[in-house]
Amino acid sequence: MKPIRFGVLGLTRGWSYGKLALNYEGCSVTAACDLNPTILDRFRTNYPAISLCSTYEELLAADIDAVVIAGYCTEHAPQAVQALRAGKHVLSEVTAFHTVAEGVALARAVEETGLTYMMAANTCFSATLEHMTGIARSGRLGEFMYAECEYIHNMPAPFARRPDGSMHWRFWQPCIHYCTHSLSPILKMTGDRPVSVVGMDTGDQITREWGWPTGRADMGIGLVKMARGGVVRVMVAFANSRIGGHFFQYYGTKGCMENDRISQNALYVLEKENPLAEGWVGYTPRRERLAEEIKASGAGHGGADYLVLFEFVKALREGTPPPVDIYEAADATLPGILAHRSAVEGGRPFVVPDLRDESVRKQHENDTWSPLDEALARAARAE
Repeated sequence: MKPIRFGVLGLTRGWSYGKLALNYEGCSVTAACDLNPTILDRFRTNYPAISLCSTYEELLAADIDAVVIAGYCTEHAPQAVQALRAGKHVLSEVTAFHTVAEGVALARAVEETGLTYMMAANTCFSATLEHMTGIARSGRLGEFMYAECEYIHNMPAPFARRPDGSMHWRFWQPCIHYCTHSLSPILKMTGDRPVSVVGMDTGDQITREWGWPTGRADMGIGLVKMARGGVVRVMVAFANSRIGGHFFQYYGTKGCMENDRISQNALYVLEKENPLAEGWVGYTPRRERLAEEIKASGAGHGGADYLVLFEFVKALREGTPPPVDIYEAADATLPGILAHRSAVEGGRPFVVPDLRDESVRKQHENDTWSPLDEALARAARAE
């Protein structure tokens, strides 16, 4: 078995995967990169055998087979394309890309290089959501009709800038752009893809109270139409009165299911037409695969991070597509980008392009629309 040598970009979130790879059979971490000198100094003390790189280009030139991309969110796609063109496989944090044009470039790079790209959609691998996917795909609940998925993460913080003076993405990127945590598991459950989206937002009442000048809405909502006729409501909130959580509801023609809004891990399933409470079956799903390995690894996010690495390594070793490949990553990322544009334009529906099709990609290769310009203008007016 040929060893897989990893490089890691971004030693805060990225090291969650790097540390797992360091202890994963047949894997090693040979190089790492972070732009924060304090983080690099601390890392150098703890891991002296790993080469530290001052630039991303230096990291890609190191003796690595694959790179974990976990740096600045809105730079994931250009960095992934650069890595693929340099001959490296890519495990990229969410989201996959920031503009539609970046998605086109990334899909082309994956196809042209023949290398493996996987988006680290770790919510797909939580015990509860894997269980929900199994139920949905088994047909027990009938044909998919409707789902709701929410990612709530309250993040109050003083408005701040990066070391180079630019605004950190968390202060200006629309919440709904980060819809992958919510939408990726629904794509797994349905086996379907989005075809259109309408978006709205709640305005910036709370972020204004925090003193943020960018006008970023507190909550973003997308209503997504799926190819086979189902509908999905996606909500992402980064400024609200709740600490956080992931909430899912799924309706089929023969039943429905949802996770508990308080514990999140508990699951309730209704498999018959019964409006009474006793019709529900509630339980907490257990890990159905690799439970001991996950426990021993100490992996974050309830062990989901371990399964992300497991699936990526498996794809590399077996030469098979990863479970969240570039096309599924695009299907999970595009609705958020377009839902925000819809909200900006008063709720106009947007078609979600299928990036599997080069003729479709050709139509969108120059679509570089970004909410950054809007945020910069608002911040300038506030100064």
